[in-house]
Order: sequence, then structure tokens, then C-alpha cells
Amino acid sequence: MSIDATFIIAFSFVFIRCTAMILSSPLYGAIVPVMIRIMTGAVISLALTPVLKPYIGEMPTNLMELAMMAGREVLVGLTIGFCLQFLLGTFQMAGSLLDLQMGIGSAQLFNPQSGGSSTPVGQFKFWLALVLIFLVNGHQMMFQAFMQSYHMTTSLGVIEAGFVDAGVRMFGSLLLIALQIGAPVLAVTMIIDVAAGIINKAVPQAQPFLLSLPAKTALGMVALSIGLPVMVVAVSRGLDITFIGIGKILGG
Repeated sequence: MSIDATFIIAFSFVFIRCTAMILSSPLYGAIVPVMIRIMTGAVISLALTPVLKPYIGEMPTNLMELAMMAGREVLVGLTIGFCLQFLLGTFQMAGSLLDLQMGIGSAQLFNPQSGGSSTPVGQFKFWLALVLIFLVNGHQMMFQAFMQSYHMTTSLGVIEAGFVDAGVRMFGSLLLIALQIGAPVLAVTMIIDVAAGIINKAVPQAQPFLLSLPAKTALGMVALSIGLPVMVVAVSRGLDITFIGIGKILGG
């Protein structure tokens, strides 16, 4: 391997795409210092440049082509990272919906991984999904998608014309998974609300909706505990949907 101008330019493009992916990916979130993430991207890029160099395409001949190719690398890296962010956001969204149904949606906790706040069950679902992603080698799948992205993109065109449809389909499938995750708790809380409504018609002085809040929280937690094993299947399915969607978005 000889280090010449062509190798340096190829390394720069690989480094830009890899670093954009790592910086935007929730798998290496805000709790990991930026310098460590950048150094990780540099080491990985240096190792992969000899393999990916033939797939980068023609080297730029002027400053305009250089800027356009660099912009392409940034967009592709951000696409992979943001799709993974939406995957984890799906599980956090499912948890937030359950918090709202169980009456604890007003509680807010700081999530250092995403840099924002979330509800208790939403944060629990987020961290559980993150751990499960690592357990099923989701981080390795991310770098496999990174490698495959060089076979999907061509010339200076970043994404094909149907990327909007592919993105909408992927997001819709992930939102369906969020509803499926929360279905047991939603069913339990809905039954309690219906029962409280019937009691309210019969004995309005009892204020059943106030009395039903502890029951919704307690039974909701029980249903949440029973449904936890489903999270493994949901994470695996979500990873499949996400990486298939990334391939379609990038024109694979």
C-alpha cells in the first residue's frame, strides 16, 4: 500500500462518510466525547480505505467536484446515522405513549445518550433497545451498511428518485413496531378506562377516573413486564427494517 495523493483523497472521503455516520448514530451518542468518536472514525477509515478505494469513483479534478463529493459523503453518512436514530426513537416513542396512558407522562428524565429529556418508561425502552442492539450485533450491521453504501451510490448522485417513498415506508414500519410494543399496556389501560366510564355513568359521585389512575399504573407495569421478552424480537425486526430501508434510500 503506497501513500500518495490518490490514497489521501480516498481516505478523506471515507473518513468524512464514516465520521458523519458515527457522529449522528445513537450507538455512539453524546456520552462518548466527540474527539474519541472522530479518532474512532479515523482509525476505521484508515483500515477500510484500501478496500473501498476502488469503489469511490473518479478522483475530483477541481475544487467544485471535490466539494460535491465531500457533500455526498456527508449526506450518505448522516442518512445511515439518522435512520438508526429513528429506530431508537421508535422505542422511546413507544415508552412515552405508555407513560401517557399510565398517567406518568408528566415525569421527565434527562437522557445523556440523546441529549434530551424523556419520560421514565420511554427512557427505559430507549436504554433497553440500545443494549439489545449491541447484543444482536447491530453495531456490526451498521458498519456493514457503511461498506455496502459504496456499492449503492454512484457518481455524484446521492440518492435515487424513490428515496422519499422508501423512507416513508421504513418510518411507517417502525411506527407499527412501536404500536405493537405498546399494545399490551394500551389494551389494559383501555379496559380500565372503559370500566371507569361505565362506573361513572352508574355512580358519578364515586369519581372513578381518579380512582382508576393507580390501577392503570399498577396493571400497566404488570403488562409492561410481561411484554418485555417481545423487545428482543422487536429490536431484531426493527434492525432488519432499518437496514433494508437504508439500502432502498441509497438506491441499493
